[in-house]
Amino acid sequence: MSKPARHAIVDIGSNSIRLVVFGGDRRAPDILYDDKLMAGLGRGVVARGKLDRRSVSLALDALERFAALIRLIEPKTLQVVATAAVRDAANGPQFLDKVRALGLPVRLLSGEDEARASAWGVIASHPGATGLVADLGGGSLELARIGDDHVHQCASFRLGIMPVAAIRARGQGQLRGALDSLLAGQGWARLKSGEQLLLVGGAWRALDKARVHLFGGSRGEAFSANQSRQLKAMFRELGPRRLAAIPGVSSARAAQLGHASALLRALASATGARELVVSNAGLREGLLFKGH
Repeated sequence: MSKPARHAIVDIGSNSIRLVVFGGDRRAPDILYDDKLMAGLGRGVVARGKLDRRSVSLALDALERFAALIRLIEPKTLQVVATAAVRDAANGPQFLDKVRALGLPVRLLSGEDEARASAWGVIASHPGATGLVADLGGGSLELARIGDDHVHQCASFRLGIMPVAAIRARGQGQLRGALDSLLAGQGWARLKSGEQLLLVGGAWRALDKARVHLFGGSRGEAFSANQSRQLKAMFRELGPRRLAAIPGVSSARAAQLGHASALLRALASATGARELVVSNAGLREGLLFKGH
């Protein structure tokens, strides 16, 4: 009897580096293995325009281990992708060469590629969803309009958690001003009645865990844009230390929740969103679903 097909994806992001092995149906896959390291590749890019030595070392150690695991697993398919931090770094090409030397066939996703893959992941797990997918990473924010189980317009902005922190440090109102400037001319990003803002990424998922802990309900359910205002105020009051005590919220994610909630509030207002949904599926599921 042949072994069930396994599909491995390595996602080299601005915050974390992750290996996920999927099995089962591509549209509703089972996660057979999930491992990650918070390498923080994007920190040096925001500060100095290049990947810093310590983050690169951490990343390559994790990727060497992932490469060894992949050889043992022998997946039917393997995809290795890098996103915003590597895309924006002056020394990104050199880092990619080192990854390939480990035997990992990494490819660099454009911002539009990233937005499109995340949107397909949402379509796979939320068939029939209509609205705007917002994928928040460490270095960038990707937006994609979905409807009729298809991906339409896509865009990528340097507005991930790390740039948001730097923008907010400049003073009140700076984040909303930066977001409005980036969305100018993107009329497709304005939501209509009945459409949803669908949120993808680890920071949004941590925010949803905190929302359920503080206000009740269940993870993944739709919640109102007005609640995003309450979350922003609550996170500011609690601070990272008390947020890290919420079950399922790591200290690394707790430190990001204030910035994530501020961006969510600004994004909900700028897009006219009334209903928000945090999706457990995104980039990796989209890559699996579409097979490329």
